[in-house]
Amino acid sequence: MNKMTATHDVVRTGTLQGVAPETGTEYSVIVASPRREPDLWHEYLGGADESYNRHGCAAALDYDEVAGGTGTAMFFAVLDHDGKVVGGLRVQPRLAAAAQTHALVEWAGQPGQVQLVNAIEERLQGGIVEVKTAWVDERSPIAGTVAGQLSRLGLVIMELSGVDHMMATAADHVLRRWQSGGGRLDESVPFTPFPDERYRTRLMWWDRARLTEHTTAETWRRMRSEADALQSASLVQRPVVRLSMSTKSAGRR
Repeated sequence: MNKMTATHDVVRTGTLQGVAPETGTEYSVIVASPRREPDLWHEYLGGADESYNRHGCAAALDYDEVAGGTGTAMFFAVLDHDGKVVGGLRVQPRLAAAAQTHALVEWAGQPGQVQLVNAIEERLQGGIVEVKTAWVDERSPIAGTVAGQLSRLGLVIMELSGVDHMMATAADHVLRRWQSGGGRLDESVPFTPFPDERYRTRLMWWDRARLTEHTTAETWRRMRSEADALQSASLVQRPVVRLSMSTKSAGRR
């Protein structure tokens, strides 16, 4: 199928439906740009702000810098059966140079900064996008499903962006949860204490050509199916309709 290249102006809205095994209820995954879906964007970002503050790491979000949406090519929001955003992530535009990554701020003054720049520059020719502001509401009954869903988005993100590589930085215990979706920690880059000394922030890479090697056959099948569904849905542009799946009554929240 034809793959789209995303920018913050042209990425189209797509929706994927799923069922959470914890509760047997439906949930949805929406990919959109901040410009096309501003209400959903602010709900996603508001949830991220609440989550980061709850865990005492609001400095890592940089809310005021992000809120305008200009530094985000697309974002993914996971909605529960009541239409509440319970997790998501955002994707920055394709990197043209290592100097554009926020990771340089995170590794500023740290021994691993040179290795970080080298790792990025080695991959620039194939294209890199950076994932930021990933969060899951751990209070949600479907938190496990949401985390698993986010971990499987690497394929569709790279295909929509037209790149071979995806990167993310986060506390190492968080990134390890994403390994099931094909991500691999970059052992050449030492951790950095960001946003403060409580955290060991690490760098993770996804390589589009090696996802089948780095995932189980079942996970790859789900990633391929979900990526196709999201991209097919986004080719038929429709506005986001917020449904309460438990009552099936339409209407925006």
